[in-house]
Amino acid sequence: MLEVLNVSQIIVRPKRDALTVLNQVSFGVPRGHLMGVIGATGSGKSCLIGLLMGVEQASSGVIAFQGKDTSISPAHPNSIAHVPAEDDTLIGVLTVRETVMSALMLRVAGQSSDERVGKASHILVGLGLEMIASQRVTTLTLAECRRLKLALALVSDAPLVLCDEFTDGLDVQSEQELTALLKFVVSDQPGRIVIHATQTLGNLSSYDTVVILHEGHVCFHGPARAVAHYFSISTLEELYPRLSKRPAERWGDSWSRHRESYYEAFKLGDLGQSLAERPEEESTEGGKGKASALKRANSNPADEDNFTTPQALPSVITQASHLIRRRWSILRRTQGEWLPHLVLLILASLLASLLVAPNTGYISASKRGALTPEILWPAAYTCAMALFIQMLLILIMSVHNGSREIARERTLLERERRGGLRVSAYLLGKLGFLIPIVLVQSLTLGLFGELTGCSLPGNGSARLLLLMLTGIAFTSLCLGISARCRSAERAQNFAWMLLLLNVLLCGALLGFPRLLGGVIQPLITAYYGWSGSVETLKDTAVFVPMTQFVKTWFATPTGAIAALLLHAFIGLVLTLSGLRKTR
Repeated sequence: MLEVLNVSQIIVRPKRDALTVLNQVSFGVPRGHLMGVIGATGSGKSCLIGLLMGVEQASSGVIAFQGKDTSISPAHPNSIAHVPAEDDTLIGVLTVRETVMSALMLRVAGQSSDERVGKASHILVGLGLEMIASQRVTTLTLAECRRLKLALALVSDAPLVLCDEFTDGLDVQSEQELTALLKFVVSDQPGRIVIHATQTLGNLSSYDTVVILHEGHVCFHGPARAVAHYFSISTLEELYPRLSKRPAERWGDSWSRHRESYYEAFKLGDLGQSLAERPEEESTEGGKGKASALKRANSNPADEDNFTTPQALPSVITQASHLIRRRWSILRRTQGEWLPHLVLLILASLLASLLVAPNTGYISASKRGALTPEILWPAAYTCAMALFIQMLLILIMSVHNGSREIARERTLLERERRGGLRVSAYLLGKLGFLIPIVLVQSLTLGLFGELTGCSLPGNGSARLLLLMLTGIAFTSLCLGISARCRSAERAQNFAWMLLLLNVLLCGALLGFPRLLGGVIQPLITAYYGWSGSVETLKDTAVFVPMTQFVKTWFATPTGAIAALLLHAFIGLVLTLSGLRKTR
């Protein structure tokens, strides 16, 4: 079902020697098999898991899964399940059952509600999670979190399950229990393969076979009972010290010479047949060996009939809808998220009103027709400052909205992407969550002044629309920064820098000359929100004085709306490209 033939992975590093992570790795795995990939840190285990998943492409060699070369015909996301090594890929405020149901909603299409509940219950019972199904993930022990990660990998009934350091870092009892669970996973579905990459040596006898890696070379492949004999050691604890006494190349060459005899001695049958019986000239790199591997993979039509059709993925809309509902549930249950949103919204509205309130008398007098310089100039200045403060506050809230949104759940996103989550669905899910928040913030900020008596002249509806679009555009840009940064802190720092540049280069308060302003202002989101709002005052008495003390040109409301939509689109493009970038 799975054959790895002469697979090498070489990383080219600028101004440094190339790093060979895997060197001519070869082994075969039949159906209904539990394999352990054993090796110390740096042996190439995680790289091998990544190649088997299809996350990376091998530098040379071929990986044949279900009769197909995965470099030419990548496996369906629901054909290969992955249990990542990271322990931060779960959502803490969801319950165990909700987490499994969420994975079903994102990975499996065409199931009714009852079918999803039944499937989730079967997995939870089988993995010993039924008794804690109503508990939140934050209350689970490390071993229970590992069980839950395995449960998420099983929702699509994948025939190949890849586990990366699934039992590492646990106590002896938990390690034994989780290794036993892997045997259950193999037996739960006919023909399923489970491969576990680990550096733990305590439960080797539980695996049907083990592959031992040392610095990228295969040093042994066979049953665990043969390990001590092959390496001339009395206990398995001596394995790593024994490996360190010889160069990895020598261990790899030694295994190549003794492989056939060990396959024959332990009667591994089809497990080693394709390697043991391969003519030497076909074992070399190149198209001949590749074609031979695929020919052997497809040589048994009866086996091909046993390949199960992977379950279909839900549509983009279905995935996005579920992500939106899930994100709102997370916000509702996380006080550390919704409380800052609420406090910032209230404080921003109060601050905008308080800064304008002392001078509202000038605005009211100008509305009544008092157009003396003592009234008109303070009124014009107050209107300009009120609009600029609104834009500044909406930018601050936009940084809070979008700068950390993607970067802080990077590992969760990668896990769900490997399970078939589409990037477009993820982006739509974020927009469905953030846009309503921006609209509420803009409405509150814009209407609060009207309700408290700080009403500005001119077209208030156009100003409210520009305020909303400014929030959406800047949130989109912050989301793009978040999608391209590795950490939430780094993304937030870049977003604050962008806000600072917007304030400094807005041009209106600094009085840039028209030529210089024409070069800089198209790049500044805040400028279009502010200047478009100023232009809504064009038919009022305060507009002419404003044009006297501000020398930059003002965008028309229509032009400002078009520019803000363009900035929002640029932010979405940055977000999409960042999400598609492999990390």
